[in-house]
Amino acid sequence: MFSVIVSSWTLFFGLALIMIGNGVQLVLLGVRASDAGFSTFVSGLVMGGYFLGLFLGSLAVPHFLSRVGHIRVFGALASIASAAVLLHIILVNPVLWGVTRVLSGFAYAGMYIVVESWLNSSATNKTRGQILSMYLIITMGGMGIGQMLAGFDDGASATLFLVASVAVSVAVVPILITVGKAPDFSVTENTSLRRLFQISPLAFVGMGIQGVLASMMFGMGSVYGTRIGLSPSQVAFFMVSVTIGSLVLQYPVGRLSDIMDRRVVILIVTFLSGVIACAGLFVGAQEFIMLLLVMGLYGGLSLTLYSLCIAHANDFLSPAQMVGTASTLIMVNGAGSIVGSPVVAISMDIFGDYGYYGMIAAGHFALGIFVLLRMTRRESVPNEAQGPFVAVPEAATAVSMTLNPETAWVEDEAELSEDDPLADNPYLPANFGLTGEKDS
Repeated sequence: MFSVIVSSWTLFFGLALIMIGNGVQLVLLGVRASDAGFSTFVSGLVMGGYFLGLFLGSLAVPHFLSRVGHIRVFGALASIASAAVLLHIILVNPVLWGVTRVLSGFAYAGMYIVVESWLNSSATNKTRGQILSMYLIITMGGMGIGQMLAGFDDGASATLFLVASVAVSVAVVPILITVGKAPDFSVTENTSLRRLFQISPLAFVGMGIQGVLASMMFGMGSVYGTRIGLSPSQVAFFMVSVTIGSLVLQYPVGRLSDIMDRRVVILIVTFLSGVIACAGLFVGAQEFIMLLLVMGLYGGLSLTLYSLCIAHANDFLSPAQMVGTASTLIMVNGAGSIVGSPVVAISMDIFGDYGYYGMIAAGHFALGIFVLLRMTRRESVPNEAQGPFVAVPEAATAVSMTLNPETAWVEDEAELSEDDPLADNPYLPANFGLTGEKDS
C-alpha cells in the first residue's frame, strides 16, 4: 500500500485538496443559506444545483478530455471551481448561488474524472484494488477534514470561502508537476438504460433511489442542522459523522455481501437505514451525542448501497461489460441526486423538521419493498458465482470502475475456453441472452 501511495502521491495529494474544498462548501453553504434567510425550498434548489452540475459534468467532460487533454481540462475546471467559491462572497443571492453550485458540480465531476483516469493509467493488475481503496479513503478523509474546517465559521467573515478556493487552486500544482505522462483517454460506451434494467432491475432502481437519498442527506443536512438549533461547529460534527460512519462500515457490510445473497444484505441495509432515520425524528439538538450516533450509523449504512448496487449488477456481468454498465448505473444515480435536495426541502416545508428524516426513511422503506418484490421474481446468484465486493466512493465517476480488479480481465465471454469456470456460469448475460425472461 505504501508503494502505491508513493507512486501516485501527486494525484492523491491533489485529490485530498479538492475534497477539502468540497467538504468546506458542503457544510458552509447550507449554514450560510439559512442565516441569509433563504427559504427551505430555495435552499434545496441551491444545494441541489451541485448535483445537477455533477450530472452534466460527468456527461460532457469525457468528450473534452478526448479532445483537449487531461492537464488543460483539469486546470480549466479547477479555475472554474475556485472562482465559483469566491462568487458566493460577492453577492448573497439564491439565483447566483444556484448557478455557482451548478458550476462547482460540473467542475468537480471533471476533476474526479481526470484523477480517476490518471490513477487507472498508473495502476497494474496487482495494485488496482489498493489504489481504489486509497481513492475511497482519501476522498472521504478529505471531505471529512473540509467539513470539520467549516465548523470554524463565524457567520460573517469570508475566510472559509477563501480557504476552499485556495485548496482547489493549489490542487492544480501537484497535477501539473507530475512526472507521469498524461494518459490516453477514450469515452466509455454506456450500456443502454433498457439493457441495464434487463441486467438488474434492482441495481437500476436501487442506484436511482440511493442518489435521491444521498442528495437529501448531503445537500440538506447542514440546513436541517441549522434549523434544529445546532451551532456551526455542531453542524460540522453532524455532517462529518456521516463520513466517519461510511469509512467504518463500508468494508464490513461489503464483506458480508460476499458471503450472503447480496439482495438480502441490500434489504437489511436499507431497512436498518430507514429505522435509524425514524429514530432521528425523536433526537434533537439537546441530545447532540445521540444525534451524532444516529447520523453516523445512518450514513455508514446508507452510503454502502452505492457500492452494493454496483456489485449486485456485476454479479450478472462479465468483466468486459462492467465498466459500461457501471457508467450507466452512476448516470442513473446522478439523475436521482438532482431531485433529492428539492424534494426533501418541500417535505421540510410541509412537515417541519420532521420532514428531513421522515422523507429519508420513506425512501429507504420504498427501496426495501422493491427488494422484496425482486426476490420473488428471480432466483439468487449462488455465492460462488458472485464477484467480490468493491468499495466505490460516493463521489466517484464511471472512470473509477476501471480500477476494479475484475475489469483487468477483458476477454469477451464468447471466447472462453471450456476449461474456464466462467464458461459454465449461467448468470453471465452471454449465457442467458438478456431476453428479459429471467428479469421480468
